[in-house]
Amino acid sequence: MSNDERKELLLKTGEKHPSLLMNLIDKGSPQGGFHPGPSGEQPNWCSCLKCRDMPTQTERDFRLLVLDELVLHVAQMYRQDVLALPNDADYNKGKRHAAYRQFILWQHGRLGIGVRMVIPSCCVWTIRDKFPDQYGQYVGFIPSRLG
Repeated sequence: MSNDERKELLLKTGEKHPSLLMNLIDKGSPQGGFHPGPSGEQPNWCSCLKCRDMPTQTERDFRLLVLDELVLHVAQMYRQDVLALPNDADYNKGKRHAAYRQFILWQHGRLGIGVRMVIPSCCVWTIRDKFPDQYGQYVGFIPSRLG
């Protein structure tokens, strides 16, 4: 099976059974007794040099959960199908915003309406490097109007 055929199979599987993909992602190592010091090795995606390794694969895998196009595609399908929200016409903008939402969901869980969290600069720039705006124009963090 070619890589393109595998990707297509994964996309179709993700469309019909997104929980199956999440179960595969969630197979992490057991927790407990893990506290790396601030001078340890940083994850390869970090540019601030303050990020630390985490005990489970799910916590460690920024590239898979936040930057992987298949995961972002599943998140965008969920947003479109379940929440009835349209996808962005600009491919990179859509993926970038999906990646921001994935990061917040991964780090903070589901937030209520109007609740917003700042994403660390190193993560924002990693996402922007992967899905850049063609003109280099970004909105930045907008605080909630509700509080």
